[in-house]
Amino acid sequence: MKSRKLLATMLVAAVFAVPAWALQQVSAEDYDAAMKTIRTTQQGVGDHLTAQSAADLGTDGAALVEQFTKVNAYWTGRNEAAAMELVAKALAAARQFQEAGAAGNFDAASAAFDEMRTTCTPCHESYRERDADGNWQIKAGS
Repeated sequence: MKSRKLLATMLVAAVFAVPAWALQQVSAEDYDAAMKTIRTTQQGVGDHLTAQSAADLGTDGAALVEQFTKVNAYWTGRNEAAAMELVAKALAAARQFQEAGAAGNFDAASAAFDEMRTTCTPCHESYRERDADGNWQIKAGS
């Protein structure tokens, strides 16, 4: 029984630990890489929800939490309050998605995923634009 408590404590600590890179400034290149990983991960979530694959959803959730943590560090480094608010909402929803998905609670995972995605459009409208080649970039002055 004691070993279960220790294992549970270690698991919680690992899930909520802040990686060292999250405390450092994130470059625009790192930000773009995070956004690409978020998009790629989101594209697979629908299939994983349909298949009711808790393992895949847990992996998707971990990737989303990691990448939104980088996005959070980027906007925190720029002290952009509105962006920080949006990413905080996305990160909280990504954590809920990860937890629910990994536990096999597919309705809650779907709801959290939908909540997370509500932050995409307003953030892109405010802080992102397409370059001449159609690639997303951070708007000048952001």
